Amino acid sequence: MKKIIFLLVIIASGFGCKKENSYNFSSSLVGKWSWFISCGGVAGCWTPVSTRTTTNLVFTSDSIYNFYQNDTLKGSSRFSTYKLISVDGKDTSNVIKLGSVSEMYSIYHDTFMLSSLEFLNAGSSYKRIK
Repeated sequence: MKKIIFLLVIIASGFGCKKENSYNFSSSLVGKWSWFISCGGVAGCWTPVSTRTTTNLVFTSDSIYNFYQNDTLKGSSRFSTYKLISVDGKDTSNVIKLGSVSEMYSIYHDTFMLSSLEFLNAGSSYKRIK
């Protein structure tokens, strides 16, 4: 768990002032993802066991995002992805816009991590459902 928090801190703090550079779509997002942990700075961490809640995200190839909680569709919207580029042009960060909310994201093997652009050390992790 400390590794996840450390990774989220590195991602969030590694990028200063940035400009947007749009691109259309990240095919690596397509599929179903199951939430397994969220951490929120001083709020600590919570899991499906501690909240007694299951959460799944489904991203489709036609840029639709569906949010399920306890197997019930709770929300759906279009999504888009883009890169944030640091002022010096040396660093980039992937960003996903889910409706009106934008968050940084990364995918490593079968783990999808979202981290807040507004709150340091706040983020959630999901495992790909095969």
